[in-house]
Amino acid sequence: MRERVADGSAKEVAAEPADAPGTVRLGTLTPHALLGLQRSAGNRAVTALVAREPAVAEAGGRLATGSKGPPVTDLQMRLNQLDEVKTELVVDGIYGPITTSAVRQFQSAHPPLKANGVADAETQSAVAEALTEEQDATEIGRKLFALGAKAFERHKYGHAYAFFTRAGELTDRPGILFSRAQSLRRLGGRREEAIALYEQYLATGAGTRDADAEAALLELRTPEATGDTDIDTATAKGIFNKGGALFEAHDYAHAYDEFTKAGELADRPGILFSRAQSLRKLGGRREEAIALYEQYLAQGGGTRDADARAALADLQTPAATGDEAADTATAKGIFDKGGALFTAGDYGHAYDEFTRAGELSDRAGILFSRAQALRKLGGREEEAMALYQQYIDLGEGSRIADAEQMLELLRTHGAAPN
Repeated sequence: MRERVADGSAKEVAAEPADAPGTVRLGTLTPHALLGLQRSAGNRAVTALVAREPAVAEAGGRLATGSKGPPVTDLQMRLNQLDEVKTELVVDGIYGPITTSAVRQFQSAHPPLKANGVADAETQSAVAEALTEEQDATEIGRKLFALGAKAFERHKYGHAYAFFTRAGELTDRPGILFSRAQSLRRLGGRREEAIALYEQYLATGAGTRDADAEAALLELRTPEATGDTDIDTATAKGIFNKGGALFEAHDYAHAYDEFTKAGELADRPGILFSRAQSLRKLGGRREEAIALYEQYLAQGGGTRDADARAALADLQTPAATGDEAADTATAKGIFDKGGALFTAGDYGHAYDEFTRAGELSDRAGILFSRAQALRKLGGREEEAMALYQQYIDLGEGSRIADAEQMLELLRTHGAAPN
């Protein structure tokens, strides 16, 4: 099977991690060869080298309004990491009026650069050199929080959560905890994490949204059991019916939350089945869905055993035959199904199919595609980063530069908005 991967942007960035409280210290954009030096000699050595010989992004050249592609992505990412550039940029690889304004802002702070909004070689080298200086972590955090707020407004709650999380790593503000909790509550399917964040926010005693946090907790928590079976069963039924309505509306994440709450009050096989159905429809949570279907079947007494077995056949990876050609062909079919889902924007189910393909065929491109699907899905950036790194470490894929850039974008921004 030829290497196939889900699509993504290209380019490489090497950066130096924060090395002092309250500061962010970053390296510069480097050619691919310097990434090897970074790993062997360390970030600080690379930063010193590039500071002496500032380099323009590979094939970047002169960038201006209308420019597109990886060099613009690199420039936007780097400008976001400079505290003197107050404009937060959506890293979309498109050199539009906002990017032009950010470049002009940088140029104005660095005479004798011409403040014309055009990122020529001199400007790009100046940006690279500026990145070797300490940055105000609070200001960088403010920009990332603003990007999270924009993602939240677009209902991209997983990406908003990631931006807010990275902002919180740079600046300690109670409101960021609240925003992270809000993002997970709106995202659905991660109820326990949202509850923990609301509780952490309230524990700071320094927030201004305590009433909203308390109301959210009341909505998310399961009502206390009364000990009266009839009352508790009736309460569970009401919660379950709410979940059913959400399921019918295709809001599978919040349906799962309600079914889970119902199951915490009433031990019914049908609730296990409904939770599994929600996760299967949601996508991206295949192993959890499989475990719930198996738990449902093991309990016995259900009325949907045939449906559960059919769902398991759909979710589980076909057993390897030992015939490499046959297994590779099967993996290719599964991968292609994942590719179609990825193209359709169904990243959760695309991830599931890519994962199944990877369980049959050990191909580097499958790792990359799994990472791409999680990055697009949002809210699972740590897993995506681990997959990108695993792909890079193999050293045999055709998209290493892409993976390195996405890994750096996730590390510095928390999320990749493009």
